[in-house]
Amino acid sequence: MTPEITVIVPYYNERETIRFTLERVAEQTLPATRALFVNSSSTDDTSAIIDAWLGENQSQFATRFENLFANTDTPASSKNAGVRRAVTEWVAFMDCGQNFSRDWLEQQFEYAQAHNLDIVSGVVYLTGQNWVDRCAIAQTYGYRRKRPCLPTSLIRKSIFERTGILTEGRRAGYDAAWLLRLKSLGIIRGINPSVVIEYIGTNFSSNLFHLFQKSILYAKPSVALPGYFVPYAYAVLSLTFLVVLTLSPRLALWLFAAYFLARTFAIPLLKSGGTAFYRENPVTSLLGSGIVGLMMDCGRLIGTWQGIYQYHLKRYCNRAGL
Repeated sequence: MTPEITVIVPYYNERETIRFTLERVAEQTLPATRALFVNSSSTDDTSAIIDAWLGENQSQFATRFENLFANTDTPASSKNAGVRRAVTEWVAFMDCGQNFSRDWLEQQFEYAQAHNLDIVSGVVYLTGQNWVDRCAIAQTYGYRRKRPCLPTSLIRKSIFERTGILTEGRRAGYDAAWLLRLKSLGIIRGINPSVVIEYIGTNFSSNLFHLFQKSILYAKPSVALPGYFVPYAYAVLSLTFLVVLTLSPRLALWLFAAYFLARTFAIPLLKSGGTAFYRENPVTSLLGSGIVGLMMDCGRLIGTWQGIYQYHLKRYCNRAGL
């Protein structure tokens, strides 16, 4: 029996890649019942491109497409809008700007059936487009390493009745928090390594300034996510370093040197699971890794403290009835 699946794709200013995403969803060897493209308050003409594509192509495909605007402005809220709208047994997440196969849904459904799973995810493979992009990847996901990701996932919709939906209004961290809920409930997420997605174009960031801005933007909403303590680790470490700097500047200098070496060597090696990053990019990996890591952490610290301030200010105002 053919499963009923709703594919949910949030979009924000994706005019360069949206046609590819529409076509690839439409061409799936296991056609989805519906495909919801959810507008995350996009400011370019992506929505108009979708409408034009649907007008020209909808009748050719079994999948019923919908261009949905639900007053959302973050990936988490847009995914949630799609989940609420879905009436099928299964939902699947995909992102724009990703290169994914025409048998993605078929592979995931067969894997879920074969392993008796209610959720199965694929992996993302990252290589980068320039030295900043490659160094950022080596500091985070890992260079040329396959990492499980929420896009690619096929999920039985009833799972959300047990876990709740994704944390509303979040740009980052919401997937990690939701996966922690899965784990706490004993729900097993299968990982199908045969389903691989790759970014079309820049994987993480194209230049240092954008990297800094992105680090702030993504750190700020990760504060106060249930079970997700990374922002508080950054806050504690930054305060600890300031105390050490005040009491012993020489020790602080040694600590910074150790940190910079870790960002240059240890962290990329650990994240990437090997030396390919250094072998393939010997100059930029040695000269750029520490700088990129420092830029990311500075942005994360600013975003974290902004997030902590805004979160507690909002709680105070709510309690005071302001």
